[in-house]
Amino acid sequence: MILAMVERNLDTLLPRSKENYQELLKSTFVAEEDGAIAGSCILEVYSPKIAEIRTLVVAEDFRGRGIGRQLVEAAVAEAKRQNIYEIMVVTSNVPFFQSLNFGACLNEKYALFLNGK
Repeated sequence: MILAMVERNLDTLLPRSKENYQELLKSTFVAEEDGAIAGSCILEVYSPKIAEIRTLVVAEDFRGRGIGRQLVEAAVAEAKRQNIYEIMVVTSNVPFFQSLNFGACLNEKYALFLNGK
């Protein structure tokens, strides 16, 4: 169900394989409403210092109810419980994550990606 939700939103999300989801199942947060999966996100821990919130998706019928915010807040709380305070996100929805206190670290650190092959 979650993988299908991701596949319906590939205009804003990176595709994920079933195997990738199985590997990260223990770090996946799921929101349910009335027995239906409303959304999910993954907290991938890279080291004792840094983690990434990945693949945040909310089903179309459940958008606008604060579910995405709740999922991110739950993932952040889990990272902090593990004493991880460097939490990153790669997103096409910058204003949403800025509203949750994400931004450039000290206005001087940026994630840069290699362009090309």
